[in-house]
Amino acid sequence: MIYSKIFKNLGGIIAGIQLKGHSPKNLGSNGENLLCAGVSTLVQSAHSYLASQNSLESEEKRDGHLEFLVKMDQRDGYQSLLSMVEFGLKSLASTHSEAISIQDEIIKG
Repeated sequence: MIYSKIFKNLGGIIAGIQLKGHSPKNLGSNGENLLCAGVSTLVQSAHSYLASQNSLESEEKRDGHLEFLVKMDQRDGYQSLLSMVEFGLKSLASTHSEAISIQDEIIKG
């Protein structure tokens, strides 16, 4: 199961994203799992772009885990990008609810 969190401040501004876990093997083996590829492409592309812009406050990457927060003073400027990622994750979850869960988590700031 893929567990995802969308970190938001009290005003609803997206601050970052967390992914944990793996897509079930019944949806494809390693390297052939389309759900895993879709989720990974969405989130890793946003992460890589934000990192290239020196816009990350924090990041953590390891097997089956990716988490990042955008610098507080840059969050407003990246809402379109982060909203697109959120929309993509929710779209995938709507067709694969047994394999991916999404929740919002309110953070300070």
